[in-house]
Amino acid sequence: MSARALKKEEEENLLRRADDLCRENNLRLTPIRERVYRELVQSGGPVGAYDLVDRLSSDKKRLAPVTIYRALDFLRDAGLVHRLATQNSYIVSHGQPDVNAMKVMFVCTKTGETVEVHSTEVAEAVKKAAEQAGFKNLSPFVEVEGEIAR
Repeated sequence: MSARALKKEEEENLLRRADDLCRENNLRLTPIRERVYRELVQSGGPVGAYDLVDRLSSDKKRLAPVTIYRALDFLRDAGLVHRLATQNSYIVSHGQPDVNAMKVMFVCTKTGETVEVHSTEVAEAVKKAAEQAGFKNLSPFVEVEGEIAR
């Protein structure tokens, strides 16, 4: 199977997973939410909200940024995308880690490339530190900036 076919298959799997997740949780994947999600899936990397406005608008009608932000909020709340604070952008989530793991998103400051890792060790360390600081109900997502070592 070619790399292009594999990428297309992965895209279809992500879109199917989004549809299934919304059905299971009685969430409505409206046409605009689906378009935003599809664009993020096809981009393969982080995309800013205003870039999404430009990509999804037509010559006849420009989408309002609030429309895109609402769709992104829905997708983030549903666990389908993450907001990368360091880049003020959004990226597709590749599934939830098991209950004892935490998602760690490594973001390359040079290329913008991201790598998602699920780690029980990080989850335990963050949980312990949070308890010491008097925190609970932490997000199961950590973002780390750095450079890809190649």
